[in-house]
Amino acid sequence: MIHSDVSLENTLALHSLASHVVDIGSVGDAQDAIEFGQANDFELRCLGEGSNVILMPRVSGLICRVTQADVCILSSDEDTVTIAVGAGKNWHELVQETLDQNWFGLENLSLIPGSVGAAPVQNIGAYGVEIAEHLVSVDVVRADGALHKMSAADCEFGYRDSFFKRYGRANSGPLLILGVTLRLSKRPAVNLSYGDLRKAFGLGNMKRSVLPSPQQVADAVVTIRRGKLPDPAEYPNAGSFFKNPVLDPKTADRLHELGSKPYPFNDEFKVSAAQLIDLSGWKGRRQGDVGCWPQQPLVLINYGQATAQNVLDFANDIQRSVFEKFQVELELEPSVLS
Repeated sequence: MIHSDVSLENTLALHSLASHVVDIGSVGDAQDAIEFGQANDFELRCLGEGSNVILMPRVSGLICRVTQADVCILSSDEDTVTIAVGAGKNWHELVQETLDQNWFGLENLSLIPGSVGAAPVQNIGAYGVEIAEHLVSVDVVRADGALHKMSAADCEFGYRDSFFKRYGRANSGPLLILGVTLRLSKRPAVNLSYGDLRKAFGLGNMKRSVLPSPQQVADAVVTIRRGKLPDPAEYPNAGSFFKNPVLDPKTADRLHELGSKPYPFNDEFKVSAAQLIDLSGWKGRRQGDVGCWPQQPLVLINYGQATAQNVLDFANDIQRSVFEKFQVELELEPSVLS
């Protein structure tokens, strides 16, 4: 059933009304939504839990909310398990459930807000792990109504990027994600490459004979995230607001001289966007009801009745300030829906 003038929940607590909304629990529902969109010339957009998005006051087109949230075992052997997960499943709940089953690999991605369907779009990553490392395929319904299974290679994953993002930007017609297939390990092999995690377990540069369990890693990630990032229920936010810029060696050297600390990333370098924002004097600053979180300037907070435009204007001021100081452009991480 298509609903009109629906208030859209989002973690930034922005007031937003969608012209049309449909809940999708099956391939048939997706096909009906595509047919309705084509008949009325509506653009179709998927929206999960509103955790990585900036919603304008009025959102046009047809917003699709996938409700399917089942977790099913597809195959299992001594070393691995392959599971199918509905796009409507809460991501952190999935991580907890996999650990309860002694299925490992997602522990570093604990407490990331949002739904499973949004995870491949963003290629969510944290503390040294990306979903791309464990994703086998994504189930999508295409513009012609056909169900298609896209392999991990088809998804063209990059840093906070994927085929789905570029497809959306190209406005090539609807592509609705109904679920994902993940392959996880039954043998614990924790990833402690991220500095904060090594520090949490007292590793420093030293090796430890007994490594923490995946559950202990998950608990540490939750503790670290809660120490740095505000709870959206208390301080509305959309998580990390800017991507960490990727730099060539020459730019990395120049930024080093300006006080930042770029670090190797594949064949290039990456620099912390939070560090650039902090060095530009924005940490803890507010303009009206929008501000940078004092413990993590990468997060923008709605302190009251901020509008989407207030948030975007504040973000634009940060981008301009960072560029003036470092000649580096910050790119927004959340999508903007209007």
